Amino acid sequence: MSSVDYFKDRDVTRLCHFTKLKDLTHILLSDSGISSSTAIRSDIKDQKDPERYDGELEYICCSIEYPNSWYLCKAQQRDTDLVFREWITIYINLDILNERDFKFCPCNAATKCGAHILSDESKIPDLYESPSLYGRNRTPHMLQCCPTDDQAEILIKDNIPYRFFSGIAVSNEEIASRVYAMIKTYGKPNIPIYIAPDVLNTNWSNMIRRGVRPTETSFLNNKEEIL
Repeated sequence: MSSVDYFKDRDVTRLCHFTKLKDLTHILLSDSGISSSTAIRSDIKDQKDPERYDGELEYICCSIEYPNSWYLCKAQQRDTDLVFREWITIYINLDILNERDFKFCPCNAATKCGAHILSDESKIPDLYESPSLYGRNRTPHMLQCCPTDDQAEILIKDNIPYRFFSGIAVSNEEIASRVYAMIKTYGKPNIPIYIAPDVLNTNWSNMIRRGVRPTETSFLNNKEEIL
């Protein structure tokens, strides 16, 4: 069974990558889409984790089904930009795993400087072991798509082109309007935009452990549905 098939059997629908809203402009303008740290031009680089303790600078950090909201909160807290404060989560089609080399980690990839990062795809079920590497347990009702450790990661090599974007989650309608305008301005094919505040904070963790999916409301602009 391929890795993609394994994830789909567990009802995984997507990977997630969070970024600042202002960086979406560079992502939409680039043929590469989301690029790894080593591939981003130095004049536009706005690295979210400048220390990258995992050491995997050729890889893009993603999570499974829901974003690593704990790290997102830390990134927001240390963000010194007083003007561009908004963050978004980009949803990524699982098929990217068929086209890019990838690694994965059953906990935060930066833990012990990347000591737990794996590349052997036969070990992917480790993401769902209970207890997890650091003692987190699955609950009886926990959504089977979600790894046991909320900060488990998939690391995708080089880049993630726009054609693999399956949606964008934002925290409110104002940001959704801006994302919609950017997509239209740069002539990109429409993708779903979701207003999903519980996805962009840590609320989703307790919800999925009760078997509840956070609400993700489709964004409509001028009665034109883009989903």
